Amino acid sequence: MPLYEFYCDDCRGVFELIRPVREAGRAQPCPDCDADSRPLMPTEFQAFIARDGVPRRLPDRGRYWHYDQEVSTPITTAAVPGEHPEVRRKKVRPDQPPTVEEFEAFEDRLQHRLEEEAESVASGHPPIRDAYQEHQARQFLDRAAKTAPQAKRQKRRAPNAKTTAHTRSRQRGGESTQAPDAGD
Repeated sequence: MPLYEFYCDDCRGVFELIRPVREAGRAQPCPDCDADSRPLMPTEFQAFIARDGVPRRLPDRGRYWHYDQEVSTPITTAAVPGEHPEVRRKKVRPDQPPTVEEFEAFEDRLQHRLEEEAESVASGHPPIRDAYQEHQARQFLDRAAKTAPQAKRQKRRAPNAKTTAHTRSRQRGGESTQAPDAGD
C-alpha cells in the first residue's frame, strides 16, 4: 500500500499514513487532534515498472544500466568482474580526437560556468565548485591534448577542399563558377 501525506488545518501538522489507493483522496483523521485532514499532493514521486523481474524507472527506454552507464543488453556472457562487455569495448578502443561540436559544447559549458561564478561573486556569495563538472572538463582537456597529434594527421589527410566544398572552385562544362578577381 502506498504512503500518503495529509495536512491538518486545525493543528497545522503534516503526517503520513499508509492507505489503500481507493482511499487516497479521502480526508483522514489527524492523529493529534482527530480533525479531518486533507491529502497533500506528493512532493516526491518515483514511478517504476517491472521488466525482467527488476523494478525500472520510468520512462523506460528498454535499455539497461551498468553502474552509471547505459548499455543495450544485460551481461549474459563471461566478463571481467565489474565491467560490462559493451563498456569494455568502448574503453579498449583508442580515444578519438574531439569533434568541432564537442569543442563548441565544451566552450558553451565553460562560458556558462564562468557566468554563474561571476553572478555569485557579484551577489556576495562564494562561487560554487562542482567537482563532477571540473572532473569532466579535466577529462575532456586531457583527451584533447592526448589526441592532438592524431587530429593534426587527420587534417593533413583530409585537406580543406575535401571538408568544405565551398572553398574550391567547381567546374561545370569547362566553365569555372568561381567569382572573377577584382583586378580583372
